[in-house]
Amino acid sequence: MSDTQSRSDIAESHVLEYVRTKNPEIRDRIIGLYSDMVERIARRYSGLEAQEDLVQVGYIGLLNALSLFEPSKGVRFNTYATHLVAGAIKHHLRDRSKIIREPAWLQEVRHKTNRTAAQLQQELGREATPEEIADRAELPVTNVREVLATDDLFRVQSLTSPSSSDEEEGDELDLADDCQHLLSFEDKVVLERAFSGLRELEQKVLYLFHFESMSQTEIASQLNISGNYVSHIMRQSLAKLRNAITNEEKLDRTLQRQSSNLESGVVDDLTGAYTEEYLLRRLQEECSAAACENGFVGFVAIRFDGLEALQRFYGPDAVVQFLTDAADFIRGSVRRLDMVGRVGATGFGVVLPGTGSAVAAVRERLEGRLLQWLNSGAAKAGVSVMIGDSHYPQAGRNGSQVAKAAELKPLEKRAA
Repeated sequence: MSDTQSRSDIAESHVLEYVRTKNPEIRDRIIGLYSDMVERIARRYSGLEAQEDLVQVGYIGLLNALSLFEPSKGVRFNTYATHLVAGAIKHHLRDRSKIIREPAWLQEVRHKTNRTAAQLQQELGREATPEEIADRAELPVTNVREVLATDDLFRVQSLTSPSSSDEEEGDELDLADDCQHLLSFEDKVVLERAFSGLRELEQKVLYLFHFESMSQTEIASQLNISGNYVSHIMRQSLAKLRNAITNEEKLDRTLQRQSSNLESGVVDDLTGAYTEEYLLRRLQEECSAAACENGFVGFVAIRFDGLEALQRFYGPDAVVQFLTDAADFIRGSVRRLDMVGRVGATGFGVVLPGTGSAVAAVRERLEGRLLQWLNSGAAKAGVSVMIGDSHYPQAGRNGSQVAKAAELKPLEKRAA
């Protein structure tokens, strides 16, 4: 038996003893034995935040793993703890910097609004009103107001140059301070690396089109190249950025699956959330534990309707992206110890250990956040939400009964 195997077996035996005795001295020994694992996972995200902070968050994940681990499941603690430590760090990064992905339709509206506003400002000698822009661009005035209100959040400038009102350089398409807190740390690193990989001409074309609201003809004239070449550059450069982000997300999910070594069927390959089977099994386990300790378990069910229309208009990839974003959003809106998994083809469930009647307040908070999220773009594509809650033991004596008791009602009706 190797030293690594011996150390692992010793750690596993300490975990089993701690689960039985809850001895704090044994807990401290376990933390020491798994310190290398925590630091190794934290190093994966080095550069995104201070290493020491990520390690501390990782230890919180390790402590959560100790408190939630159930040996009867047949999964080794090392496997379970690796998953929770990585999850705690990613949740921390997501909490510090929420992800906002601007949908394609909003990008088009933003471009048209900015271009029309620039034209009117030249014609009128002043800034145009939202009503004037909407009339000229033939857009709903509410959409124009939304674009104008959020436009500054999507502008970019160089991270290496000081902010200035008379900024002259637009070559480096890095992330602006205003935008940094809207993007995840992971996305910022990926985008900065992807932009740096573009040719200088590609960066200029993207900047002039997306942030100066210039047409392809105007770009061609300014850069002294043909319009067809501008169109070619835009297609190629955007494809490079899209592939860079997609490949990074695929790699990240692969690393999560490899690092956790969880048995097949636990994590949904599409969204990264738990599978429905595993989520309901965990709900049953939490209910069984609550029965022994006179405790509580909350459950929130969420279903997205109208995705068929989204698929018809934007294609099947849009539905996949929506469900992936929805899973990330829900995970970022609940506690680290809560479990988020798939329920049905277009739904999710959240298991909330230790939550009784307070689950109603959790559901209401989720409703408010979901409304804001959908109103940023998804709702306009015809997507609606059904949501419900229940809790053990009021709703039933087992996990299946608790899940069925979460009566789904339209979010809009509840919000009203």
